[in-house]
Amino acid sequence: MTDHKTLQMQHANRRLEGREFLEPVLSMSEYCTVALHDDPYPYIVPMNMGYEWDETGLRLYLHMAVKGHRIDLINKDPHVCVNVCTFLDRFGYKPYRNEGHDYRSITVFGTARILEPKDEEEFLHGLNVLAVQHGRAPVKKIVPDFERRLRILEVTAEQITGKAQYPITEVEDLPIPPNTER
Repeated sequence: MTDHKTLQMQHANRRLEGREFLEPVLSMSEYCTVALHDDPYPYIVPMNMGYEWDETGLRLYLHMAVKGHRIDLINKDPHVCVNVCTFLDRFGYKPYRNEGHDYRSITVFGTARILEPKDEEEFLHGLNVLAVQHGRAPVKKIVPDFERRLRILEVTAEQITGKAQYPITEVEDLPIPPNTER
């Protein structure tokens, strides 16, 4: 596997490294884009996202239907790439740091695993990580409808990279300043 942390990055001074810089970017977004292996092109799809980062590492949780192309591709090859990005266009507003737009992005390279309702503890854990990220109340129990309609995708991170529109050296500078002046 390519070591993405050592790849030459255009504007390497904009790289975000370390959990203290990467985790706040994950907290800024509820959505991600997931790329799966397909032939001849990658298959990419936007999804809702929740995450948890503890001493064992970073895991992303996403929800999806019980059937479809995603499931087929994950069963064939569980290696995925997930991009989480937050973006602000400053067109028509005063530039910030001489920039016309602003972004923060995280890319996670990892392995996906499908969680099913029959594995109640893992399934509810993943579903609740996702629910909390979206400001919803935790789910207390599995309902019959889950078996027919819902799966949770758990992505365990193997490599994580990040980048910002301009160099960021302080964690306090991670939130994107809003557009204020025209």
